[in-house]
Amino acid sequence: MKGQTAPVSPSLSGRAQLVRAFLRGVLPALLSSVVLGTFSIVDGLFIGNKVFDDGLSAINFAYPVTAFVQAAGFGIGMGGSVCVSLARGRGDEASVKRYLFNTYLALLAASLILFPSLYFTSPYILRAFGAEGVVLAYAQEYIDVILYGTLFQVLGQGLVPIARNFGHNAYTMGSMCAGFGVNIFLDWLFIYVFDMKLAGAAWGTFAAQAVTAAMCAAVLCKRAYRPAFRVGARELGRLLRVGFSPFGIFFSPNIVLILINKAAELNGGTVAVAAYTAVSYVTFVAMRFLQGVGDGAQPLLSYYEGRGDRRAKHAVLVCGLAATAVITLPVTLLCIFLRVPLSGLFGLSQEGRALFSDALLIMILPLAAFGLMRISMSYFYARDKNLFANILVYGEPVIVAATVFTLPSACGLTGIWLSAPISQVLLALLALVFLVITLRRERAAHIAPRA
Repeated sequence: MKGQTAPVSPSLSGRAQLVRAFLRGVLPALLSSVVLGTFSIVDGLFIGNKVFDDGLSAINFAYPVTAFVQAAGFGIGMGGSVCVSLARGRGDEASVKRYLFNTYLALLAASLILFPSLYFTSPYILRAFGAEGVVLAYAQEYIDVILYGTLFQVLGQGLVPIARNFGHNAYTMGSMCAGFGVNIFLDWLFIYVFDMKLAGAAWGTFAAQAVTAAMCAAVLCKRAYRPAFRVGARELGRLLRVGFSPFGIFFSPNIVLILINKAAELNGGTVAVAAYTAVSYVTFVAMRFLQGVGDGAQPLLSYYEGRGDRRAKHAVLVCGLAATAVITLPVTLLCIFLRVPLSGLFGLSQEGRALFSDALLIMILPLAAFGLMRISMSYFYARDKNLFANILVYGEPVIVAATVFTLPSACGLTGIWLSAPISQVLLALLALVFLVITLRRERAAHIAPRA
């Protein structure tokens, strides 16, 4: 298609070109991913300093519902993006157009289904998570507004990977930064000036996602990206199957959040939940750096898979692993050394600050394991090889569920903080095994025809 930026197919003499293509894709995706992570922190910062522990706890109970909506958009958008990249790698422009239309159709259908489903069930969901009393009231206030903007939440997440797939990396980063700026301004206006509390934070998020969605929709309305208006069961089925892994990558941390919230509330009350809320914000942003590497590498991996360019595909994987290693150390050290001043950003009580400092020190240490796990997931699902990706994605909440309610009997709150790091280390080791198996299979498949 005219106007699309295709990756360079590297030879041994073209490795510098591949590295440049990798950086052009990954750096904007990394910054966009961090901006996305900071979206959620903004609400916590304003609410924590205005409504204190109860407001911060309410945000943490409500956020998984918001994240489910956004994860649906991200999973569909990323599934469509992978399918489009694979088709582009094969030079199959007709399939590109069909996948585009069916991706847009799936995003709209998800919006229409999710709004009524979650709007009427959210009170029961929040109670099941453990919210009660004033915390429940605050959480419901936040969720009601967020769900009014379900369409923008889904499109804001789903159109970004599609636009990035066509080479609009800097533009998508700009769209998310624009939304971030709107979020900050409206949070300040609605919470501090109009005293709208959690509803004000939700309206800020609503508007921010609407800005991002509108900007991405605008760039995809160009003639060059015009889809073929044909519903295809095969295309829909494939993009949804591929999108199941990225959906889980986006949402599985929230399953972990729900489990740790419940355990923290049972063992430490509202103060422990508030402290964990602040910790989850910081670790989420740190992890978004590493997720951005995987998101940025996806179009290259899918494109080269479609072309059957094994050497280029492996070179992208190596670049992703190297970028993950470079990012991990400084981010980990910053979180460790700044954990005391960071505890003061969220309006926590003195007891909450102490819990925050202890929990962050434990939960940030396995960041390298998390990074290895994430780039491995992206390598698998970007190539439409989903079994290993799904095991890694959905293994984390399973392991946390097995440990988060058992370790506290021996270690108290420390046992709760340890549950996520334990799962990440175990899954990183499993990711290494899966990578070795996959690379050996690819090598054998590459050699077999020659034999």
